[in-house]
Amino acid sequence: MTSKKPDFKKANVKANELLVIAKDICSFPFKVSSIIKQDEHIQMKNFEYAKQHGIDIEAFGSKSAVLQQKGDKYIIFYNQDEMKERVRFSILHEYGHYSLKHKMNNLGEEEYGRNEVEANCFAAQLLMPEQIINELQNRGARISKEFLMTQFGVSGEAAERRLTTMGKLNHSWRSDEEKFYDETIMFKFDTYMNSVIPKKNANNWYSDEFDRQRERDSWEYDRRTRY
Repeated sequence: MTSKKPDFKKANVKANELLVIAKDICSFPFKVSSIIKQDEHIQMKNFEYAKQHGIDIEAFGSKSAVLQQKGDKYIIFYNQDEMKERVRFSILHEYGHYSLKHKMNNLGEEEYGRNEVEANCFAAQLLMPEQIINELQNRGARISKEFLMTQFGVSGEAAERRLTTMGKLNHSWRSDEEKFYDETIMFKFDTYMNSVIPKKNANNWYSDEFDRQRERDSWEYDRRTRY
Protein backbone atom coordinates (compact mmCIF):
# COMPACT_ATOMS: atom_id res chain seq x y z
CA MET A 1 0.00 0.00 0.00
CA THR A 2 1.49 3.32 -1.10
CA SER A 3 1.48 6.21 1.36
CA LYS A 4 -0.56 9.29 0.56
CA LYS A 5 1.55 12.40 0.04
CA PRO A 6 0.68 15.89 1.33
CA ASP A 7 -1.72 17.72 -0.98
CA PHE A 8 0.24 20.90 -1.64
CA LYS A 9 -2.18 21.98 -4.35
CA LYS A 10 -5.13 21.91 -1.94
CA ALA A 11 -3.20 23.92 0.66
CA ASN A 12 -1.99 26.52 -1.84
CA VAL A 13 -5.38 26.93 -3.51
CA LYS A 14 -7.13 27.44 -0.17
CA ALA A 15 -4.54 30.02 0.89
CA ASN A 16 -4.76 31.81 -2.48
CA GLU A 17 -8.54 31.93 -2.17
CA LEU A 18 -8.26 33.63 1.21
CA LEU A 19 -5.63 36.08 -0.08
CA VAL A 20 -8.08 37.14 -2.79
CA ILE A 21 -11.29 37.43 -0.78
CA ALA A 22 -10.04 38.65 2.62
CA LYS A 23 -10.68 42.40 2.85
CA ASP A 24 -8.21 42.82 5.70
CA ILE A 25 -5.29 41.42 3.74
CA CYS A 26 -4.14 44.41 1.71
CA SER A 27 -0.44 44.49 2.55
CA PHE A 28 2.15 42.62 4.58
CA PRO A 29 2.49 41.82 7.37
CA PHE A 30 -1.26 41.76 8.02
CA LYS A 31 -3.18 41.35 11.27
CA VAL A 32 -3.88 37.64 11.70
CA SER A 33 -6.68 38.10 14.22
CA SER A 34 -8.76 40.07 11.71
CA ILE A 35 -8.78 37.07 9.38
CA ILE A 36 -10.02 34.71 12.07
CA LYS A 37 -12.75 37.15 13.15
CA GLN A 38 -14.29 37.03 9.68
CA ASP A 39 -15.45 33.46 10.32
CA GLU A 40 -18.25 33.04 12.85
CA HIS A 41 -17.42 29.36 13.40
CA ILE A 42 -13.97 29.91 14.84
CA GLN A 43 -12.36 32.16 17.43
CA MET A 44 -9.02 32.76 19.12
CA LYS A 45 -8.19 32.53 22.80
CA ASN A 46 -4.80 32.63 24.47
CA PHE A 47 -3.39 30.09 26.91
CA GLU A 48 -4.04 32.44 29.81
CA TYR A 49 -7.75 32.35 28.99
CA ALA A 50 -7.59 28.56 28.97
CA LYS A 51 -5.99 28.50 32.42
CA GLN A 52 -8.59 30.88 33.83
CA HIS A 53 -11.35 28.56 32.62
CA GLY A 54 -9.77 25.40 33.96
CA ILE A 55 -8.66 24.02 30.60
CA ASP A 56 -5.65 21.70 30.82
CA ILE A 57 -3.09 23.25 28.48
CA GLU A 58 -0.65 20.37 28.87
CA ALA A 59 -3.27 18.07 27.37
CA PHE A 60 -3.12 20.10 24.15
CA GLY A 61 0.16 18.50 23.15
CA SER A 62 1.56 21.78 21.81
CA LYS A 63 3.45 24.65 23.42
CA SER A 64 2.57 27.11 20.64
CA ALA A 65 -1.05 26.70 19.49
CA VAL A 66 -3.77 24.11 19.15
CA LEU A 67 -7.14 23.80 17.43
CA GLN A 68 -10.05 22.46 19.47
CA GLN A 69 -13.50 21.54 18.19
CA LYS A 70 -16.82 21.51 20.00
CA GLY A 71 -19.77 20.70 17.77
CA ASP A 72 -19.58 22.98 14.77
CA LYS A 73 -17.50 25.56 16.63
CA TYR A 74 -13.71 25.79 16.80
CA ILE A 75 -11.23 27.58 19.05
CA ILE A 76 -7.57 28.26 18.36
CA PHE A 77 -5.69 28.44 21.64
CA TYR A 78 -2.30 30.15 21.30
CA ASN A 79 0.65 30.86 23.56
CA GLN A 80 0.69 34.60 24.14
CA ASP A 81 4.19 34.41 25.64
CA GLU A 82 5.95 33.41 22.42
CA MET A 83 7.40 36.01 20.06
CA LYS A 84 4.72 37.57 17.89
CA GLU A 85 6.18 36.26 14.60
CA ARG A 86 5.92 32.70 15.84
CA VAL A 87 2.42 33.30 17.24
CA ARG A 88 1.21 34.56 13.85
CA PHE A 89 2.50 31.48 12.05
CA SER A 90 1.16 29.11 14.72
CA ILE A 91 -2.33 30.62 14.58
CA LEU A 92 -2.49 30.39 10.78
CA HIS A 93 -1.11 26.84 10.94
CA GLU A 94 -4.06 25.86 13.14
CA TYR A 95 -6.42 27.85 10.92
CA GLY A 96 -5.02 25.79 8.06
CA HIS A 97 -6.17 22.58 9.77
CA TYR A 98 -9.62 24.14 10.06
CA SER A 99 -9.75 25.47 6.49
CA LEU A 100 -8.46 22.22 4.98
CA LYS A 101 -10.99 20.22 7.02
CA HIS A 102 -8.41 18.00 8.64
CA LYS A 103 -9.59 15.35 11.05
CA MET A 104 -8.90 16.36 14.63
CA ASN A 105 -8.85 13.05 16.48
CA ASN A 106 -7.75 9.44 16.16
CA LEU A 107 -5.06 10.16 13.58
CA GLY A 108 -2.39 7.71 12.61
CA GLU A 109 1.21 8.89 12.53
CA GLU A 110 1.25 9.14 8.74
CA GLU A 111 -1.96 11.15 8.48
CA TYR A 112 -0.87 13.43 11.32
CA GLY A 113 2.42 14.15 9.57
CA ARG A 114 0.69 14.80 6.26
CA ASN A 115 -1.77 17.22 7.88
CA GLU A 116 1.08 19.09 9.57
CA VAL A 117 2.89 19.60 6.25
CA GLU A 118 -0.30 20.83 4.55
CA ALA A 119 -1.05 23.27 7.40
CA ASN A 120 2.51 24.61 7.22
CA CYS A 121 2.16 25.09 3.47
CA PHE A 122 -1.15 26.94 3.95
CA ALA A 123 0.32 29.28 6.59
CA ALA A 124 3.48 29.97 4.58
CA GLN A 125 1.54 30.86 1.43
CA LEU A 126 -0.73 33.22 3.37
CA LEU A 127 2.09 34.98 5.18
CA MET A 128 4.61 34.96 2.30
CA PRO A 129 2.74 34.53 -1.00
CA GLU A 130 4.85 32.84 -3.65
CA GLN A 131 3.51 35.07 -6.42
CA ILE A 132 4.54 38.24 -4.58
CA ILE A 133 7.99 36.94 -3.69
CA ASN A 134 8.65 35.99 -7.31
CA GLU A 135 7.45 39.37 -8.59
CA LEU A 136 9.60 41.29 -6.10
CA GLN A 137 12.57 39.20 -7.20
CA ASN A 138 11.78 40.04 -10.83
CA ARG A 139 11.83 43.71 -9.85
CA GLY A 140 15.32 43.35 -8.43
CA ALA A 141 14.83 42.41 -4.78
CA ARG A 142 17.37 40.07 -3.23
CA ILE A 143 15.18 37.44 -1.60
CA SER A 144 16.99 36.49 1.59
CA LYS A 145 15.96 35.31 5.03
CA GLU A 146 16.32 38.87 6.32
CA PHE A 147 14.22 40.26 3.47
CA LEU A 148 11.33 37.86 4.20
CA MET A 149 11.53 38.54 7.94
CA THR A 150 11.37 42.30 7.39
CA GLN A 151 8.74 42.46 4.65
CA PHE A 152 6.37 39.75 5.86
CA GLY A 153 6.80 39.78 9.63
CA VAL A 154 7.86 36.15 10.01
CA SER A 155 10.47 34.42 12.15
CA GLY A 156 13.89 33.47 10.87
CA GLU A 157 12.90 29.81 11.01
CA ALA A 158 9.79 30.37 8.88
CA ALA A 159 11.76 32.49 6.40
CA GLU A 160 14.48 29.86 6.00
CA ARG A 161 11.90 27.11 5.52
CA ARG A 162 10.10 29.19 2.89
CA LEU A 163 13.31 29.74 0.93
CA THR A 164 14.11 26.03 1.08
CA THR A 165 10.69 24.81 -0.02
CA MET A 166 10.36 27.37 -2.82
CA GLY A 167 13.79 26.36 -4.10
CA LYS A 168 12.63 22.78 -4.42
CA LEU A 169 9.44 23.54 -6.34
CA ASN A 170 9.15 22.87 -10.05
CA HIS A 171 6.79 25.65 -11.09
CA SER A 172 5.93 23.94 -14.36
CA TRP A 173 4.06 21.39 -12.26
CA ARG A 174 1.67 23.95 -10.78
CA SER A 175 -1.90 23.10 -11.61
CA ASP A 176 -4.27 25.37 -13.53
CA GLU A 177 -6.27 25.67 -10.31
CA GLU A 178 -3.24 27.10 -8.52
CA LYS A 179 -2.41 29.46 -11.41
CA PHE A 180 -6.03 30.67 -11.53
CA TYR A 181 -5.44 33.11 -8.66
CA ASP A 182 -2.09 34.50 -9.82
CA GLU A 183 -3.33 37.46 -11.83
CA THR A 184 -5.87 38.53 -9.19
CA ILE A 185 -3.28 38.35 -6.42
CA MET A 186 -0.82 40.38 -8.48
CA PHE A 187 -3.49 43.02 -9.14
CA LYS A 188 -4.72 43.18 -5.54
CA PHE A 189 -1.25 43.60 -4.04
CA ASP A 190 0.25 45.84 -6.72
CA THR A 191 0.18 48.86 -4.40
CA TYR A 192 1.98 46.91 -1.69
CA MET A 193 4.64 45.66 -4.11
CA ASN A 194 5.16 49.16 -5.46
CA SER A 195 5.76 50.35 -1.89
CA VAL A 196 8.59 47.83 -1.65
CA ILE A 197 10.02 48.12 -5.16
CA PRO A 198 8.21 50.27 -7.76
CA LYS A 199 7.57 48.55 -11.05
CA LYS A 200 9.52 49.94 -13.96
CA ASN A 201 7.20 51.42 -16.55
CA ALA A 202 8.49 50.82 -20.04
CA ASN A 203 6.53 53.78 -21.46
CA ASN A 204 7.89 56.16 -18.84
CA TRP A 205 11.40 54.89 -19.44
CA TYR A 206 11.03 55.50 -23.16
CA SER A 207 9.63 58.98 -22.61
CA ASP A 208 12.41 59.92 -20.17
CA GLU A 209 15.09 58.58 -22.48
CA PHE A 210 13.56 60.43 -25.44
CA ASP A 211 13.63 63.71 -23.49
CA ARG A 212 17.23 63.12 -22.44
CA GLN A 213 18.24 62.46 -26.03
CA ARG A 214 16.56 65.68 -27.20
CA GLU A 215 18.51 67.56 -24.53
CA ARG A 216 21.79 65.98 -25.69
CA ASP A 217 20.95 66.88 -29.29
CA SER A 218 20.32 70.50 -28.29
CA TRP A 219 23.70 70.64 -26.56
CA GLU A 220 25.35 69.34 -29.70
CA TYR A 221 23.47 71.90 -31.83
CA ASP A 222 24.54 74.76 -29.54
CA ARG A 223 28.14 73.61 -29.63
CA ARG A 224 28.20 73.54 -33.43
CA THR A 225 26.56 76.95 -33.84
CA ARG A 226 28.91 78.57 -31.34
CA TYR A 227 32.09 77.32 -32.89
